[in-house]
Amino acid sequence: MQFSKETMKGSVEVIVLKALADEKAYGYELVERITRISGNIFELQEGTLYPLLYRLEDHGDVKSSVMTTPGGKQRRYYTITNQGKKLLKAKTSEYVTFIYGLQKALNLSRYANV
Repeated sequence: MQFSKETMKGSVEVIVLKALADEKAYGYELVERITRISGNIFELQEGTLYPLLYRLEDHGDVKSSVMTTPGGKQRRYYTITNQGKKLLKAKTSEYVTFIYGLQKALNLSRYANV
């Protein structure tokens, strides 16, 4: 499903940080991981992912390093930093409260399969 730019704008950062929380990844691998862990609901495009990764790196929330694969190809891997983990924890807490309020305000309990 495609979501509006406005809907995704505030959420992508925390989704990417969560996807990096357990293991480093390079861009395409990260796109695949996000698709998988979201149950195919979120499918990020490279045009969305890379500017966000660069911004997160500029802010110190992720770091990157270039590694050579066994096949000789160089890839840039991204890893969440301790600062990024703190941001993820804070954003997750914020989202829990936000989603709870959204469920209440929109009476989403009647949509048990959503």
